[in-house]
Amino acid sequence: MRQEKKNHNRQSIRLKKYNYSRPGFYFITICTQDRKPIFGDVIDGEMVLNNCGRVAWKFWKQIDIRYPNTQIDEFIVMPNHVHGIIEIINYPPMVGAIHESPLPLGNDIEMIRKHRRKMLIPKIVGWYKMNTAKQINQIHQTPGTKIWHRNYYDHIIRNEQSLHQIREYIRYNPKKWNTDRFY
Repeated sequence: MRQEKKNHNRQSIRLKKYNYSRPGFYFITICTQDRKPIFGDVIDGEMVLNNCGRVAWKFWKQIDIRYPNTQIDEFIVMPNHVHGIIEIINYPPMVGAIHESPLPLGNDIEMIRKHRRKMLIPKIVGWYKMNTAKQINQIHQTPGTKIWHRNYYDHIIRNEQSLHQIREYIRYNPKKWNTDRFY
């Protein structure tokens, strides 16, 4: 008996019609595949990175070098996820870029995905995931093994109060690890 392949129509969690290349602050959370704790341990309220955690930390610190129109704000590598704030300082307009999506995208999922890939935040996350996964797989000698969950969480930070609260959340994440939803 032939098993039928299920067609999953996944909805994007990105804000529709928003250009993720606009200047501003973005809170990003990226989880490991199956939330496996591969980056180290929280010991006495402090995050202790292992070799894989140091890779995740190193590449996060390189984001603003790779993308000079960004600045890295508060961030932390936890056992099974990374939290960080990325500020886009100024992003020159790209040919064919969407700002408030002037192109008629309709419901064409593939067209929407192509436009998202041109935006800066998805580019940064893709670059980060690809490079960390490659180096972590070299460490473990497991080429091609999935390191990261397929998607990531983002939040557009719209005011100083929210920015302050998110910085505090990131800073104190190891101390509250036992109650964290990613634990």
